[in-house]
Amino acid sequence: MMKKIYLLAGMAAMMLASCSTDEQSGGGYVPGEKVTLNASLPNSGTRVSEASSDTYGLVTNWSYDDSLDVLVNANTLVSMLNISNNTFTAMPANATIAAGFNAGQTIYGVNNKSNDNITTAVNGNQLKATLDFTGQDGTVENLAKYDLMYGKGDPTTNITFNHKICVLRLDLSSDSLMADKMTSLTGLKLKYVPWSGTQLFASQEVYNFGTTCDSTITSVDSIYFNKTNVTVSNGKATVYIAVPSRQNLYGTLYIHLKASNGTTCKAYDLANPIAFGNVRMKISTVHPQAITNLTGTTVKVGDYLFHDGSWGSLADSFGATPIAVIFSKNTSTADKGYKWTHGYAMAMKELNLAAWIGPTTISENPTGTSISTSAALILDKDGYTHTTSINSDAYPAAYAAATTYNTTIAAPGNTSGWYLPSIGQWYDICVNLGKMIPLGYKDQTKFLYWEGAASACANNLNVYLTPLTNGIYDAFQISDLYWSSSESGSDKYGAYAAYFNSYTGNMYLETNSKGSMTNVRSVIAF
Repeated sequence: MMKKIYLLAGMAAMMLASCSTDEQSGGGYVPGEKVTLNASLPNSGTRVSEASSDTYGLVTNWSYDDSLDVLVNANTLVSMLNISNNTFTAMPANATIAAGFNAGQTIYGVNNKSNDNITTAVNGNQLKATLDFTGQDGTVENLAKYDLMYGKGDPTTNITFNHKICVLRLDLSSDSLMADKMTSLTGLKLKYVPWSGTQLFASQEVYNFGTTCDSTITSVDSIYFNKTNVTVSNGKATVYIAVPSRQNLYGTLYIHLKASNGTTCKAYDLANPIAFGNVRMKISTVHPQAITNLTGTTVKVGDYLFHDGSWGSLADSFGATPIAVIFSKNTSTADKGYKWTHGYAMAMKELNLAAWIGPTTISENPTGTSISTSAALILDKDGYTHTTSINSDAYPAAYAAATTYNTTIAAPGNTSGWYLPSIGQWYDICVNLGKMIPLGYKDQTKFLYWEGAASACANNLNVYLTPLTNGIYDAFQISDLYWSSSESGSDKYGAYAAYFNSYTGNMYLETNSKGSMTNVRSVIAF
């Protein structure tokens, strides 16, 4: 791995990247023979291993497997391998190429070993180097892949190679991370919104080095780290991000991250985003930012619960798989007692048709629920409690929603696991995701319906499913009917269901015979 050296710099005025470098003297070559190049690094003689430093920012040196791509004779790229410390060597194909290493010639070189995010090419009489900023993971070790080093000069002299990027360092110190006993950062999203002027982040930068030189930056507003593992200790962590040299930064930096304690994951946001007022970032510098005010990500209806237990928008998934759509930010008193305080979410997929109860026990009242008014229907949010009473082979719908679905889609830690929703939870699904008007239903005393709204409700629900990858969701269809775990108070043979009625066009929350074969869609509390 190539090791680098950065120097700390504050927010004082800094210049954009130039194509010049310091040059020293010595050396000499014979055409047609092996050539060597002394490629110095700033302060490299004072440091031998990569480490963070309050004085120097980051300090390192070349490693044994580093390589350089060098432009000679203004038209030929020569790859040179590190043989010891600052010394690189190559065996040119012919004497003409070797002559490019003679005294009085000028060469242009950049680092480019196999796992660097750097590609090189000849562009006219210039050395073209493309730096790809994507795929970063926030660790200090990972920076070497993005640290483009450039040097030019007489190859018979010691040529100093300087850094062409700078580093944004986030120094996190969070009471929230400490309270949740988080041990690692597993994902990070940084978004910069300029008030005016330039962007902060980039997907790539293309350099052309020669007698004249230039740099073209492809800017982006956000950067994601999906596969990182930055250590968190006592609520503290340090994240390193390679960015282009910038000036005149006027804008706001937003931070969204995901952390794990080894058992569960949780997402956090920077409560007070960082304001940049005429900030400048110079090459070869580390730009530190203290981050202290992180809070748990707010639950939003329409966001997703992911397989690792975190939640948020699809854009903030950090590669995690969405398993449910959040339909409520409030949980019942009983569920709060289990520490499920964030909300409820509806499963992406449904199960095969099932009866609510087996034929030999169809007249039982196993859950003890006895709903007989639409008001009681709306208030019944205890689907988990009901399901625990009927999670057995004798009650196929609940068994499918809880036991079967839990083996199909594993429930994250610190959740209830999957279960059959209550009819009040189906009401919340219809209102919060299906966009049914809360007071717009027809009250039929023991049940309710939204007139002519079945199609609209199904379509609105599908808005949260269709952006997902095919195969991980089942769309709602007109004529679908779904069991709840709530029983009827006036009919011991009946349990409540959500019915997208294609014949009347109405969206019903009403009773259905317990022996009917009906769809099953699980929910989860978290």
